[in-house]
Amino acid sequence: MSPFKPIVSAEEFPVSATLYVTYLKCPQQALARLQGVYPAPSKALLRGSLAHRIFARHLVEGPIPDAEFVQVCKVEVGTHLSRQMTSLALKASEFRQITAEVTELYETFKLLPVEGFVDAEVDVGSRPVQGVVIRGRVDAVFRDEDGVRIADWKTGAYLDDAEAQLEFYAMAWWHTEGSVPATLEAVSLKTGEKRVSKPGDDDVQTTESRVAEMITILRGAMDGRAELSRRAGPHCTWCPLLEECDEGRVALEILG
Repeated sequence: MSPFKPIVSAEEFPVSATLYVTYLKCPQQALARLQGVYPAPSKALLRGSLAHRIFARHLVEGPIPDAEFVQVCKVEVGTHLSRQMTSLALKASEFRQITAEVTELYETFKLLPVEGFVDAEVDVGSRPVQGVVIRGRVDAVFRDEDGVRIADWKTGAYLDDAEAQLEFYAMAWWHTEGSVPATLEAVSLKTGEKRVSKPGDDDVQTTESRVAEMITILRGAMDGRAELSRRAGPHCTWCPLLEECDEGRVALEILG
């Protein structure tokens, strides 16, 4: 029996990997996302988005020649990331710095094994019950003798939320494809650190229950216009609620 409960309302309830990971870190920040409060655009976010576009292009079209790399970056930004670029109002020197950082990440990415590649930036999701929409975008899907391998690449050193994100992707994949991925893998291209897991049916069911519980709590808070608990930690650095959150400010002071 599905743990999800139907929602009868004018609007569907969207559930993404980002919302799930944010909720596990800080329920109040997740609630704020649903209310339209998002982190401000940043050069780090643009760098990460551009790097992922480059990775996908490499997998689909082949290696990018060094002489063409900067121009390819400009094309990817103009085609897919123009809104981020415009909101930042970057100077030419700042964009050159971003492309230089993406170049370093790409050099590391080219060393990763890509045998069995199936597709990049794969959308997964479903409507398990009325009013609930599960959706996510997987960086890449591979297939080998063990089955499907889902890969997620991080452009920073922070991997603490990778496990939860991969759990969500496994659940979304099961809802989309009807099977559990054989392997989940997250890799930091900055440090080389890797997290690998092999989920089972019980793991997917546990994630389903957690997501269903999250939906119930978030909907209740939205309907009752209530606040949820705040959990401080390193993630507070990027939180749009930081100015009004005593817990977050104190945590960052302690962490330095």
